[in-house]
Amino acid sequence: MVEIASYFRLIQSPQNETIKQIKIHLEGGSKSAKLRKESSQACIEGIHLVDAWLHSKRLNEIRTIVTSVQDINHPEIAAALTYLIEHCQDHDLDFPDLIMIEDQLKSSLSGVVNGPCLIGLIDIPKIVMRLEDQIDTVVLDAIQDSGNVGTILRTALAAGYRRILCTVGTASIWSNKVLRAAMGAHVSLEIFEMLDPQNLIEQSTQPIYVTALDSSSDNLYRIGDALLQPHTFVFGNEGQGVGTVFQENSTKIFIPQEAGVESLNVAAAAAVCLFEARRIRNYSH
Repeated sequence: MVEIASYFRLIQSPQNETIKQIKIHLEGGSKSAKLRKESSQACIEGIHLVDAWLHSKRLNEIRTIVTSVQDINHPEIAAALTYLIEHCQDHDLDFPDLIMIEDQLKSSLSGVVNGPCLIGLIDIPKIVMRLEDQIDTVVLDAIQDSGNVGTILRTALAAGYRRILCTVGTASIWSNKVLRAAMGAHVSLEIFEMLDPQNLIEQSTQPIYVTALDSSSDNLYRIGDALLQPHTFVFGNEGQGVGTVFQENSTKIFIPQEAGVESLNVAAAAAVCLFEARRIRNYSH
């Protein structure tokens, strides 16, 4: 049986550099964004998120694992840490920096006070984007709410869309709030940020569909076999919708709904569109 605590070093000081960085990550805001940019790292918080990375092909992105003296023996945390230790040993991999903190120090980190403490620092992956590749794609066009962004990532993965393109103005994909909302979807997606809409239009080699409120646009449920081919769905800002560049260079579609009803939340609209495509591909023939 693995003696988990023996692999960890104990940190007691809140002035430790790693602890200070984690605190900034978890507090969010501009300082957190600056730190992500400078360090090329993000913070994953909670058993579910850490476990998602541990059991994915991206385990090697984990650079630091932090738990507390009290929580290291929590059954789910112990199982996750045992898996990590044994996996690294079996595959002759370097261990992440394994840190155990005093319970008093745990309480100073926002976000972990009410539950077991398991936190990771991960390298943000560097992926080369190739838009000439024919692959189902979701574009987030200046969607600002972190909850909406994370929910769409989770929905996209469930519907089979694995490439996510984010234009300038979209909430940071690697922020703590988006990571929590996406519930581990990040590990299975190729994600690109800070992209220019005009460049995306010019480089794309597949049909692009944008959601619109205009009922003169194409009805989502009548597109039919067009969605059998690789394509791109664009979902826009909560208040302004999809930007002009996309509207002028894409096929507009609308989701038919009851007259007089407020338009769907962008995350709900994304779910309807993406799962309609999945239905056509898997259950209509």
